[in-house]
Amino acid sequence: MNDAPALFAAAPRRELVVRIPGEPVAQGRPRAFYRPGLGVRVYDPAKSRNWKATAQQHMAEALVRDRLASLTHPFIPEAAVELHVLAVFTCPRSHWRKRDPLPRRPKVSKPDAENVAKAVQDAASGVLFTDDAQVYRLTVEKFVGAQGESPYVEVTVRELPEVRRRG
Repeated sequence: MNDAPALFAAAPRRELVVRIPGEPVAQGRPRAFYRPGLGVRVYDPAKSRNWKATAQQHMAEALVRDRLASLTHPFIPEAAVELHVLAVFTCPRSHWRKRDPLPRRPKVSKPDAENVAKAVQDAASGVLFTDDAQVYRLTVEKFVGAQGESPYVEVTVRELPEVRRRG
């Protein structure tokens, strides 16, 4: 009789859900400038930097709320994690209807899903997990919210203890 499946089933899967209110922001392109004597310096655009700081604050609050803050990182550093990002954007006023309000619908325009995910991963690195290289599975969904729905980003991080990171 093989006991391996029972061992994997016994391992608890930790999960954390974080809701970040406000308009989703994609990771901006790095900006560069030249300083005589210092060379070229690269910096993150203010919009991306500010959103990531706000996201980190909400992530830290979620750790405290779920009593995971006592751990250095809530997920095992060697374990892979699954990251699901749900980005809900504001419904433009030009799309509003008086009758039959528009429901939530997929957003197939800019910003790119990859750039939204990159901003979330950058914010979560060092807070929710050690490094964004731990992300084994990544899913991103972008929606235009229903009329009157507030914009937000919902991040779900799930530990995958059965998948171990190797050097």
